[in-house]
Amino acid sequence: MGDSSKKNKGIILCTDNFKLKEVIILMNILKIKFNVDSTIHKEKNKPRIYINEKNFNILKPHIKPHFVKSMLYKIHSY
Repeated sequence: MGDSSKKNKGIILCTDNFKLKEVIILMNILKIKFNVDSTIHKEKNKPRIYINEKNFNILKPHIKPHFVKSMLYKIHSY
């Protein structure tokens, strides 16, 4: 819930401490399980997952039930 940020109209998942191979595995899981497309954006040469607005709207109903109330503002502003 806390390791993300807005970028343009999408969202960045801060996967800085993951290896590139692990980030690709996570991206493949998003695609296979939820049909969500994502891309890799580098921040200080570390891989982060970017999900555009359209794909985040696909993912949102799946993650919302797992958010604590105090963090819902992070996904309601999309």
